Amino acid sequence: MTDLLDRIRAVVGEANVIVDTRLEDYEHDGTFLQHELTAAVLPAGTEEVAQVVKLCAETRTPLTTRGAGSGLVGGPVPLSGGLVLSLERLTQLEIDAPNLMAVAGAGVVNGNLDAAAAEAGLMYPPDPASKEISTIGGNVACNSGGPHCLKYGLTADYVVGMTVVLADGSVLKLGGRIRKRSSGYRLLHLFIGSEGTLGIVTEVIVKLVPRPRHQATAMVGFASIEDAAAAVRRVLHSGHLPAALEMMNQEALEYVGHFLPAGFKPGHEAVLIIEQDGNDREQVLLQLAEMVEILDGIDNRVAQSEAEREGIWNARRQFGQVLVQLRKNVFSEDVAVPISMIPEMVHRFHALGLKHGVAMPTVAHAGDGNLHPALVFDEEQRQLVGPIAAQIFRDAVELGGTISAEHGLGALKRDFAALEHSAEEIAWWRRLKDLYDPLGILNPHKIFPEQPADDHFLDQQPGWGRKLASGRDRSEVAT
Repeated sequence: MTDLLDRIRAVVGEANVIVDTRLEDYEHDGTFLQHELTAAVLPAGTEEVAQVVKLCAETRTPLTTRGAGSGLVGGPVPLSGGLVLSLERLTQLEIDAPNLMAVAGAGVVNGNLDAAAAEAGLMYPPDPASKEISTIGGNVACNSGGPHCLKYGLTADYVVGMTVVLADGSVLKLGGRIRKRSSGYRLLHLFIGSEGTLGIVTEVIVKLVPRPRHQATAMVGFASIEDAAAAVRRVLHSGHLPAALEMMNQEALEYVGHFLPAGFKPGHEAVLIIEQDGNDREQVLLQLAEMVEILDGIDNRVAQSEAEREGIWNARRQFGQVLVQLRKNVFSEDVAVPISMIPEMVHRFHALGLKHGVAMPTVAHAGDGNLHPALVFDEEQRQLVGPIAAQIFRDAVELGGTISAEHGLGALKRDFAALEHSAEEIAWWRRLKDLYDPLGILNPHKIFPEQPADDHFLDQQPGWGRKLASGRDRSEVAT
């Protein structure tokens, strides 16, 4: 390993091979998972990435790629040790306004990409809750979503080109700066959502769209989850397509009550945040008013200014931060069900929480059925988290949904993949993995089931139970 690190230093420079106490920053992601590694390597571009990967292939050294480390399924945790390849220095960014495109290094932060596009009157719509810290490379690895994906689509809907370093160190360039292509297999889509197990995406070309000049937002309260879900269906069937349609249940509202608009009645079992955008201000306001009428809640607040609009969104955005600041542990989840099954799924969350004495505030991208329950628990309840999470996965699949809508499978959900995917399908995953990474060095122990799924999967994970020096757990990161 010493010889390998010396050869890597010759490629990326002495300062960009980390072997000291700073390694702790590269051992974990946004969860409690943690694993030791030999070194973290910080290349400056595709050529350096390719050389490092080639050296790892020659020595069969495990290599885990990392973006900002904000994932919530253990994706960038180096479970086989070896090296972590951090793409944080790949921050080159070009806004190609004439072609409505951006060319971004994998280390470009999502929010920075959108901000740069805004200067040209354009927008990069996929907006995960972590957009201010997560990188475009990580977004591609997990096919990330967000509140505005209802109208605008997921990461996969915007990637039209990429540069990928394969497991042998060869470089593959896919796609380009065009919005339509119908020639050959769409290989680039194999890498979107593959969590760094098939290749290392170092640069992406993404579509941009004209930035709407106006947004209008409202918060609407409901007496029951069923009423809120029925309202979602009415709006989506009405011919309107809102830019965003978010839901928070009563438990979530209790945590962010002080962020709610002044005069908004407390105690609703659910609220919906609905937003419309466009270039004609009067038309946007009219469409929002029509949608609020269709929602037909028992209370509503339509933002009358940009400050009020930001205030409404603040209640949703601050949910995760409020949980982080609690003197408790938090384990956040990500599942999706058909829209019609949202009430049943939320009721199952509530029943699970009552059964085990664990709070489960829930937020959701209601327009596409993506639910984010957060288990809030005391230290002595830690052993309950695995069984609760496992039941959430089973319930989601039973109701026709998925165990992961936008976070990926990583290490935490890999053993539950067989709940949702057939043995034949997973066998084809393995064939692709063997084809692209025959030595198995890229992000080992992720995505593929390694043992039968059971309620004690968390107890089998390295780092579960570890405490920070402050006494607070790594799992205190919320969606």
